[in-house]
Amino acid sequence: MKKVFNVLGIILAIILVIALVIYKFVLQYPNLKSDPTLDKWYRVTNSEMKSSDGSQYRAFFKKGSENKVLVYFAGGGVSVNEETAKEDMYNKKVIAIDMLANITMNMGGLATAGDTNPFKDWTVIAFPYATGDFHTGTNQFKYVDQNGKKKTLYHYGYKNYSAVMKKVSELADIDNPEAVVVTGYSAGGFGAALLADDVFTNYFPNAGSKTVLADSSLLLNDDWHSIATDVWKTPTEISDRLTTNNITLDSLTALHEKFGDDVHILFDSSTRDGDLAKVQNYFDTGILDVDESKADIYQQMLKDAIPQFKEQAGAYLFVWDGLPWYDDPRNLTMHTIIATPHFFAKMENQDVSIADWLMNAINGKLQDHGLDLVDKQY
Repeated sequence: MKKVFNVLGIILAIILVIALVIYKFVLQYPNLKSDPTLDKWYRVTNSEMKSSDGSQYRAFFKKGSENKVLVYFAGGGVSVNEETAKEDMYNKKVIAIDMLANITMNMGGLATAGDTNPFKDWTVIAFPYATGDFHTGTNQFKYVDQNGKKKTLYHYGYKNYSAVMKKVSELADIDNPEAVVVTGYSAGGFGAALLADDVFTNYFPNAGSKTVLADSSLLLNDDWHSIATDVWKTPTEISDRLTTNNITLDSLTALHEKFGDDVHILFDSSTRDGDLAKVQNYFDTGILDVDESKADIYQQMLKDAIPQFKEQAGAYLFVWDGLPWYDDPRNLTMHTIIATPHFFAKMENQDVSIADWLMNAINGKLQDHGLDLVDKQY
């Protein structure tokens, strides 16, 4: 029997060694270096960058053959107070194995390497989401967890973003791209709206074409400014723009006022976004739940916001439906689209995909699509 256990121990040790080798040399991307190889993914990190739990944060970079740049923010919930800090309402850390480019950013959507993707040869700077602050914080937020233990949530989104952009600027030689798109989905869409000015002003001021797309990023909260200043400690040049209950509208309006038509501003949403309706219900009632009545509220919110986005932010919008919310039967629609294969599909009753709409905008052809869907009866 002892011999059997010894054999099993040896087998287990071999498996662990193989797993470590696979992680180290196959799944873990190498650190970004000077003159990076085209179409190869690299990790971008340093010892000061942190995920919410204090573990080391890392972003990802791939240099494309075209002189065009995609700055891409991932989503994953939000933390706005001590209650949300202790609950499972946001991504808490970067996934342990560096599979971001093949999972979150490369699951059939905008950053895929397929031949039919018009963005496949672009340079990509991809930001995972693990700080709960729409990628904009600098704070060490103290809270007490569900077990009564004192903890720190590292709202380090802006610190991480800035460190990544600095390192990419130093090593990747992409100072004057022909086009830059700043985008993201869900929490990353809010991040794109909040950080687009920073990207265009501090890193790519001479880009030939500048576009920002916020995908599925509409939540109303009267406390956005205080959340940004007190909970996240967002830089004041960003938080000072937050003057209403619509954080995305405030950010895009300020962007439009500064850059005018030099920046193409895009916003998309499904009509009855199940995830956003759920979080909005939490903001409104303190209950994280959703049903058809909450989807009705979201649809009305979206309808009310459209003229504001148009008039104040100079934005162009794509409203879509036809995709169920995780096969839910309650007349709720899907949350986010740019990271999914649906990004390339023509929407129901429309002759254009989100991908076509975005590419047209980059080239100066700006259009609205699907705005009448906010009046659709479900």
